[in-house]
Amino acid sequence: MPVVRGRSGRKKKPKTPRVNLGHRQLSFPAPPATKNFVEIPGMSEDLRSFTICLHMRTDSVKGSTLFTYYDKDGAEQISLYSDERRTKYKLRINARHHGQKKAELKNLDGKWHVICALWEGKHGSYEIWSDGKIRVSGEGLDDDFKISGGGTFVLGQGGDKKKKFKDDAAFSGDISHFNVWDEWLDKADLRSREKSCKLEGNVINWNADDIKLTVNGKILIDKFSCMWKRELPADEVDLLTERIEKDKALEEDD
Repeated sequence: MPVVRGRSGRKKKPKTPRVNLGHRQLSFPAPPATKNFVEIPGMSEDLRSFTICLHMRTDSVKGSTLFTYYDKDGAEQISLYSDERRTKYKLRINARHHGQKKAELKNLDGKWHVICALWEGKHGSYEIWSDGKIRVSGEGLDDDFKISGGGTFVLGQGGDKKKKFKDDAAFSGDISHFNVWDEWLDKADLRSREKSCKLEGNVINWNADDIKLTVNGKILIDKFSCMWKRELPADEVDLLTERIEKDKALEEDD
């Protein structure tokens, strides 16, 4: 894992601050690099179904990973990533079985898009959504399987965590409003929630006041302007920025 240096110059592991990200985005710099990724603690209990949504923006011409979930032993259990053709995103469940499904997503235009991945373990049912439309759906994606609790979500990277992340799996661009539910949201519910910047997952809630995340590398936490609502007032942005800067200062003093 990458390390940072405190004021004393000695090495230490990145901290896990608690911040409100409701009006913020994570900006991953170009070119993509293995050192740039964000970790968010996952659920404590096993998942037999899930809905995962995020806002993303990129114009990168390389394949990349939006997010990966690793169990406590570092084994990949969920991943949403693009292949070398870049417009085809794959949802992979349980990397040990190599089960994955592809969806054509034309979203490399530098504009914001909302992507959702749904899965349930009894029948291996799955859907991949982009901007309010189902791009692919079916059954048989690792049926009779469950996602192990106690792991970690990684934004912007994928591959074998036990060995080493790779540049060709790294993401460059912006990610915001990463939310996770422990259920399969129905179409009406998903459509009503998707076009909103107030999504609140019951496993990971981007708008929570105390979301935990570990930022590695040169990722910036920037202002996020919701595509469906007015921009955040300047005074509110200043308060959020001040809070994040205080958190960073406290980390350096530890």
